Amino acid sequence: MSRRHAWLRFTAGGPPLPRRPHDDTGDWQRDLRALHARWYDGVAPPAVASVFVLQWALQVPAHTAAHAAAAGPWRAGLADLTFSLGPALVPDVVRLGGLTADDAPLEDRLDAAERDYRAVAEPLAAGYRTDVRLGPHVRSALVDDMWAAARREAEGAAGLLRPGALARESCCLIYALPGCVECAGCPRLRRHP
Repeated sequence: MSRRHAWLRFTAGGPPLPRRPHDDTGDWQRDLRALHARWYDGVAPPAVASVFVLQWALQVPAHTAAHAAAAGPWRAGLADLTFSLGPALVPDVVRLGGLTADDAPLEDRLDAAERDYRAVAEPLAAGYRTDVRLGPHVRSALVDDMWAAARREAEGAAGLLRPGALARESCCLIYALPGCVECAGCPRLRRHP
């Protein structure tokens, strides 16, 4: 799985890593706000860090489930996932809770992986605590978008389709940082009739 993933390294052994997807992220959000303040000369809206942290916390189970299903005949156990953060406070290593053999066709494995992901992601997003307002649409859209992106990347890594930008329903707010613009799939870029 690690060879096929662009930015996460997966491990199955050793002690648990410092974070779990459902952990309180107050310190992570605070540290990312401080990092953004250094990078952007003190001009970094706190909502950006809040959305980034939720997005990254959702990506851990999404990418784990999708890549396990696409990389081999496996189903990843998501209940015991732990992960660590790299220097830029982005998840970098995921310790798997376990892999189970799954000889179902790929499409069925990916559907099962999505169900497993949603069982973890939906309560995570609904219960995510932050100092800024993130409404139910944003939370739900992030769950959907992180799965769509993880599945597309996993299928691309397995040689099943070409990677590319997906239209998102959620906005990561990166445009609010000085010198940044909306990402290619941002809903803010869509023209409304």
